[in-house]
Amino acid sequence: MTRPRKPIDPTRRRRLMRTARAIFALHGYNGAALSDILSAAEFPRSSFYYFFSDKAALFDAAFSDGLTLLAERVSPPDPAALTTESFWPEIFSFLDELAAASGDEDVATIATLFHMRDAPPSASRTGFERSAREWCTQTVRTGRELGVLDQEIPEDLHVDLVWSVAVTLDRWLASPSGEGADARQLTSILLTRLFGAP
Repeated sequence: MTRPRKPIDPTRRRRLMRTARAIFALHGYNGAALSDILSAAEFPRSSFYYFFSDKAALFDAAFSDGLTLLAERVSPPDPAALTTESFWPEIFSFLDELAAASGDEDVATIATLFHMRDAPPSASRTGFERSAREWCTQTVRTGRELGVLDQEIPEDLHVDLVWSVAVTLDRWLASPSGEGADARQLTSILLTRLFGAP
């Protein structure tokens, strides 16, 4: 009978995950050398292969760990609980939480990793995208039902437009071009002009 693997010491794991996110975000997946990540995190290669199969598994773990950090700081409103009066204030409150969370350098890397074009397929990224898109869909449906979103646009197009704008803005803010931009102000402008926010 084989013994179960011991988990990584929590302090060592946090350091490895944070270092991996920073180096992947800075150099891209292909440009990030596993040896550089392990050296910067002071994590022995032999220990690495005990816990991870390869660099792709580390990327997935680092992204997943980052999502956990983000979830500790940001909580999207429940679309089913939104009312006519609370819809826009809760959406703007959520966006304020996202902007505040992105002020943390480590949390800010999550968007970069999510939009990274050279990253390998990742169960965490796919799952996050699916759940974020579903939240977006439910929120648009609720907004339309409450009459706070334009109902002249077909619902499926409305969802696609909201999702596309959100992803494009997030990608731009995570890029060098968006560095230093006021995410809250840009989001407010877009929501007001494109989606009728007050």
